[in-house]
Amino acid sequence: MPAFIIRPAIGTDIPDLARLIVELYHSELPGALSGCRAGQERLLAYTLQANGEAALTNRLVVCDDQQRVIGTGMLQFPNEPAYERAPRGTIAAAVRELGIGPTLKLASVVARSLIGVYRHTDPQSALIHSVVITAAARGQGAGQTLMAALEEQIRSRGLPRSRLQVLANNTAAQRFYRRCGYDEIWRLDGWRARLGWPSLVMEKVLV
Repeated sequence: MPAFIIRPAIGTDIPDLARLIVELYHSELPGALSGCRAGQERLLAYTLQANGEAALTNRLVVCDDQQRVIGTGMLQFPNEPAYERAPRGTIAAAVRELGIGPTLKLASVVARSLIGVYRHTDPQSALIHSVVITAAARGQGAGQTLMAALEEQIRSRGLPRSRLQVLANNTAAQRFYRRCGYDEIWRLDGWRARLGWPSLVMEKVLV
């Protein structure tokens, strides 16, 4: 297995983080982001920069043996606010970088996702989110290494469980998380699933 380096995200990682988050969008919600790829990455870089330190707090990156950032993941601990994915100015930035049509499409996708978003309120677990490994590096153990590091961060806070939310149609991600020891504990259904994006929450007991 290749050697990977896990470290906290820093400000100079923002271009790489933007690239990875664009990959995550295209993988989980194909068509949500459109327009030129460079513009998509500039838009995501804007949202990261607009969040300030919150974009880097509790975020880890995984690097290959040449120090290239190939993946990232983030944590939300109990009593901490959820990460703001569309900070003030995002719409204006989207129009500037992508154009009116792609911005309207993205706004509709974001609105749908808000219907079914999981509100993490469990005081005995932390939420793992925004996990992505660049496509060229998948299948080599980087994902498992990143998940193990995120889980260790949770253990260090004295919390016994980790949780994550995954789209119901993202069966590849579900298989990966099951291999990492996660089990489904909740599923979005009913009218919210019809109006939003059907999803499920998975949990792992950390030992």
